[in-house]
Amino acid sequence: MLVSSSAYSFHDYRLVDLARRFETVTRPDVEFTYTFDAFFHPLVHRLVEELNRRSLPGLLDADFHAALAADFFAAAYKPQAEDRQVAYGTFPRKEIDLSPGGAYSVYNWELLFHLPVTIAVHLSKNQRFAEAMRWFHFVFDPTSTDTSHPPPQRYWRFLRFREATDSHQLDELLTLLSKPDPECSQVELDEKLRVLEGYEAIRNHPFQPHRVARTRLIAYQYSVVMRYLDNLIAWGDQLFSQDTIETINEASQRYVLAANLLGPRPERVPARGQVRTRNYRELKAAGLDALGNALVDLEGKFPFNTSAPSSRPQAPQSGPLFGIGRTLYFCIPQNEKLLAYWDTVDDRLTKIRNCMNIKGVVRSLALFDPPLDPGMMVRATAAGIDIGALTAGLNQPIGPVRAQAMIRRALELANEVRSLGGTLLSAIEKQDGESLALLRQDQETRVQEMSREVRYLQWKQAEEATESLLRSRASTLERYDYALRQLGLHRDAAALPDTFTLGERREITEANFDGALSALVSEYDRPVSLQNYPALQLAGESAPDQAAGAVGKGLLYLNAKENADVNTHGPAAQGIRKKSMTADLVSAVMAMIPDMGIDLHFWGMGGHANIFGGSALSSAGRFYSQVKGMDAVSEESQGMVSSKLSGFERRADDWMQQANLAGRELAQIGRQIVGALIAEQGARKEYDVVGTQIEHTRDVDRFLRGKFSSAELYGWMQGELSRLCHDYYRFALDTARKAERTVKHELMRAEIDDVSFIRPDHWNAGRRGLLAGEGLHLDLKRLEAAYDENNRREFELTRQVSLRQLNPAALLTLRATGRCRFDIPEAFLDMDGVHIHRRLRSVALSLPAVVGPYTPLHATLTLQRSSIRTSAQLRDGAYARQGEDNRFVDYLGSSEQIVTSSAVADAGLFEPTFRGESTLPFEGAGVVSSWQLDLPREFPSFDRESLADAVLHLRYTARQGGELLATQAATELRAALEEAGTAGLALLFTLAQDFAMDWAAFVHGTSDLSLTLRRTDFPYVTRGRDIALDGITFFAPSNGRLQRRDLLLRETDAARLDELSDSLSADPGEAVVGAAADSSVLRREADRAVCLLVRYHLA
Repeated sequence: MLVSSSAYSFHDYRLVDLARRFETVTRPDVEFTYTFDAFFHPLVHRLVEELNRRSLPGLLDADFHAALAADFFAAAYKPQAEDRQVAYGTFPRKEIDLSPGGAYSVYNWELLFHLPVTIAVHLSKNQRFAEAMRWFHFVFDPTSTDTSHPPPQRYWRFLRFREATDSHQLDELLTLLSKPDPECSQVELDEKLRVLEGYEAIRNHPFQPHRVARTRLIAYQYSVVMRYLDNLIAWGDQLFSQDTIETINEASQRYVLAANLLGPRPERVPARGQVRTRNYRELKAAGLDALGNALVDLEGKFPFNTSAPSSRPQAPQSGPLFGIGRTLYFCIPQNEKLLAYWDTVDDRLTKIRNCMNIKGVVRSLALFDPPLDPGMMVRATAAGIDIGALTAGLNQPIGPVRAQAMIRRALELANEVRSLGGTLLSAIEKQDGESLALLRQDQETRVQEMSREVRYLQWKQAEEATESLLRSRASTLERYDYALRQLGLHRDAAALPDTFTLGERREITEANFDGALSALVSEYDRPVSLQNYPALQLAGESAPDQAAGAVGKGLLYLNAKENADVNTHGPAAQGIRKKSMTADLVSAVMAMIPDMGIDLHFWGMGGHANIFGGSALSSAGRFYSQVKGMDAVSEESQGMVSSKLSGFERRADDWMQQANLAGRELAQIGRQIVGALIAEQGARKEYDVVGTQIEHTRDVDRFLRGKFSSAELYGWMQGELSRLCHDYYRFALDTARKAERTVKHELMRAEIDDVSFIRPDHWNAGRRGLLAGEGLHLDLKRLEAAYDENNRREFELTRQVSLRQLNPAALLTLRATGRCRFDIPEAFLDMDGVHIHRRLRSVALSLPAVVGPYTPLHATLTLQRSSIRTSAQLRDGAYARQGEDNRFVDYLGSSEQIVTSSAVADAGLFEPTFRGESTLPFEGAGVVSSWQLDLPREFPSFDRESLADAVLHLRYTARQGGELLATQAATELRAALEEAGTAGLALLFTLAQDFAMDWAAFVHGTSDLSLTLRRTDFPYVTRGRDIALDGITFFAPSNGRLQRRDLLLRETDAARLDELSDSLSADPGEAVVGAAADSSVLRREADRAVCLLVRYHLA
């Protein structure tokens, strides 16, 4: 029970108060030891504040984390009591806890290390290398210039790595394991314990590397550095693949940084000499450690040193002790993945420094990159496209797949995106369905719990209804007893007890219902004695019109006494009463008659007496009336007696009726009690049923929450499917863009070049991109329709290009060195007709040479650059290319190669076909091009001097350039020929082939070489023009170089050259050239490949 006050924070408790509360239960003879750890995160608010203030760099700053450490335990818990120290050791601190086993250590590791590294790796895999490097720098920044920390601590931005100083190598750790414990210090014992923990983690969890890495932090450091190198190399490879000067310079910076991180390559340990094999018994005797390794002597692994000790005083005296020591029997294998980084970086830097592309092909690059389209940049920015990704894709070479195949693949990917979108929507619906099912189940459980309360109340209400019936029975029984008591009777208490004791309710089921019902009926429905009513003596016809004073119709159902009262005594008393009243009236009248009296007086005495008169008569009438009144009263008394008797009879009948009614109510209440008890059972059953339903509902709820296909699974599926769908969409979008670029490259139609078919805004993050696949599919269908509409047939031409005719000097170089470079200019092709959009379909190579049977003739033909004229317009009235001319499209740095195996029209393919999905070598490149031809130089399979020529068989397509372009091209071509004729042309001859008879006579004879030049040996375009020779030179290869002999030069032999020129111009057009043998070029050797180069111009 920790008590806090306003002077302390929520986590600052007073240990003194805690101890005071336990004073009553603490025994003085017992000591308790407590270990205090901070079981809260004291710096969450500081992290949030720093995140709001400095964003991620502030949150992940290791210096900020180190500055947060502060002591709080001494002030809050008071380990120093009044008279003694109650706590010792290292107290917990308020800090970023990164220690093993800390309460929030795992959380801090995830927040400050795993999260940035995971994000960086994910960004790197998605080709977002700059952002990945930014996230890597939150953990590891080799570019840091912070001098407040020494290296290598300054490069680690994660506090735990900055504080880590243990960097033991594996061989040191394994040697430490083999060292006996008594010989180890406490530090070494702790280190051994950590190594063994890591080994146990490997054994118990072999596929969970983090368990092992937690025991050895250097593993995490290696992992971060290697992933950082992976990001640098992948970034450099992406830039290197674009193959432009700017991107290659950027790539070289990435490779150089990686090389600086790697440092010098580790020295390769030489293989061990002869090692004596040991069996398990010997190794066990030597002392096996926990990893199954053992320390063995080194003596058998070094040669025996027989040299004597040196006599010099400064020399070491341990010469014969060479080899004494111990080492591990089993060695540690090399980390091939780590060593591969040096190979990769060296490979990339070597290629860059030797003017090669990433494939190792030497090529020449343009000085400047192709210009960007600002309009395209604006549209891309408006659509939310990454400009870096867009510009990176501009310089990428067209893929080796044709447009139709690319469209099909893009459509397949779009369909996959649509399918994933449907699956994602299904997962969303299923998660919503599962959540709704859980909600309904929860609501149903709560409603059933409320219903159970209602059923419980109904059950109790049924019990109270039974109690109410018992109380009603008591009141009815009292009425029954009262009625019997009025009748002078008594209830049989044994047959009909006063009260019922319900006791324990008997369970009633369908099986025992009849027996239980019979028992309840016999218990509560007791027989009740009923009174028999006496016979009712009705007085015949007792109609109201027969009763005295009665009016109306119907029967009164009077008994005899009532009838006597009503019809006998009542009428009689009424009649007598009338007579009495009549007598009173008559008496009153008679009183009016005067009285007649007699006065009698005797002896002075006497009186007056009325003898007759009204008074006497009135008195007599009154007497008569009184007599009748007495008779009427008598009759009335008799009627009253009869009425009372009849009322008593009626009362007795009423008491009988009440007794009988009470008895019947008792019987009815008994049945009602039986029904109430059954209703109790029903209410209790309903209560139990609802309870069972609640249990079933909870079982269903547990099943819904615990089943595999739960809302959590569908939530996970949503996350994974969202990620997969987004990645698939990006993949499909990139493929669609490649398909669009391939279509535009294949068609090269102005009507579709400016149309953007693939829209980048289909993905709606708010809607999880559910319809992105459908939108992309529509764009691809539009692209496919545009391709079908614009894929019109073009001119198909075939051209054989003889290197001997095109560039004789290159042929000589090829013979001498095995490599040559040559260009196919546009003017050379314009002689066949002026066309635009000249693009290669296939290229084959013929090498006429002397080779032996079954001897392959391998040659490598490389396309270094090409150009395509895309417009039939003239620029400033000129046909030829002028500087940065937008009428031409250049392909630079996308070197393609073929390797031939035969000498005749070899295309470098087993079965060249135009119907395959992949393009042929050089397909789509411009015919106006630069080439490099290589022959095997180190181990040639034939004599290069026997190579007569190198012929390219070009198959290409073209479009009509128009009459205006053809006219201007012809004009400029004639001017170029005139200029070339004036500047000088050349003609190459091979003596052994073109002058076979003359060469044979020279080789096998003793006379000088005599050659006859004929006018027909010169090109057809020179017909009708005078030829003026400028020089005659002999060439012969020797040791990879060309030996040269100038026979005639214009500067020194002008007269002789003019004479030969006149001979060629006159009939029969022949000129004889003679040359003496020498020791350098014209040697009399039959296999010597001597060439004659004739330079001339058109006069």
